[in-house]
Amino acid sequence: MAPAIPRKRTGYQLMVTALLALFLLIAATLLLEPPAPGTEIERLIEIPPAATASDVTKLLYEEGLIKHELVFRLLGKINGQENTIKAGRYRLASSQKPWEILQILTEGHTVNQEIRVTIPEGYTVRQTARLLTDLGLTTEDEFLALAKDGKLESTYFCEAAPESADWQWEGFFFPDTYFLLPDATAKDIAQTMLCRMDEIWAEEVEALMDLPAQLTPREFVTLASLVEREAKVAEERPLIAAVFYNRLDKGMPLGSCASVQYLFSQPKPELSWQDTRIPSPYNTYLHLGLPPGPVAAPGRAAIRAVLKPSNSDKLYFVAKSDGSHAFSHTYEEHLQNQRKYLSQ
Repeated sequence: MAPAIPRKRTGYQLMVTALLALFLLIAATLLLEPPAPGTEIERLIEIPPAATASDVTKLLYEEGLIKHELVFRLLGKINGQENTIKAGRYRLASSQKPWEILQILTEGHTVNQEIRVTIPEGYTVRQTARLLTDLGLTTEDEFLALAKDGKLESTYFCEAAPESADWQWEGFFFPDTYFLLPDATAKDIAQTMLCRMDEIWAEEVEALMDLPAQLTPREFVTLASLVEREAKVAEERPLIAAVFYNRLDKGMPLGSCASVQYLFSQPKPELSWQDTRIPSPYNTYLHLGLPPGPVAAPGRAAIRAVLKPSNSDKLYFVAKSDGSHAFSHTYEEHLQNQRKYLSQ
């Protein structure tokens, strides 16, 4: 049988082939773009020794470091790098392309010299300064000076604190775990924590259709700090936030013990009636509205609670011995709860 004579491609077929190749090139380029080109949002991730390629891909996606899990897995398979990712701690940025991240992970460019620092939720700026001082990262005076003078940058919280506020940045050094270099300056540390608060705020607000009140970002964080310090049971945070909103709407004092505790260098086991009479703009038993600024650094859950409070018309709560609260609508009910639970 005579061999088949290959057909010559027509101009139309060549054009279609070229367009298809161009489309595939554009698609591949878009798929392999970093999730946030032009930005330098860094993440410190830890890959455990037993992590699979699927585990690593999921972690990178959840941290916002890659846009497409499947594309990243395919890239690893094509390059033969999928099973050569090394365990360790890595510093990665949202501006890095997938193959750049894959190369860092397979070559094991880890960061091990950093100091792990965990700022607990509800810490004041003084407590944060002392913790950092104890770790030898800064001095208390240096960190507090930064918290007061306001010479830091923030996307959402640049509004100046009222003159009656103790600190410009009290409550805005987000409580989280950080990995800090030993030679980081106090300003580097403070700015890192403030940027983290910016990130958390953006993530939480982005998920909302409407804000629950006409407050500034600074005021929302101030309210969240009260919720943070009042709530001992996680599920009660949105309800405590609702109580505070209801009291604000009715022109009632917030009456938050957390705002009075802020006036003491060490929290008191129990506040006295005289404590609630201390003349301070932070005393929400004496002054209407919010205090001049946050009384502590709220965590994500407290911020979420003030952005998504419970649908409740309750106005009072009193702490029980187990840390939970009894909530009530009327002052009479509140007095009954006080007699019941404060005597325990």
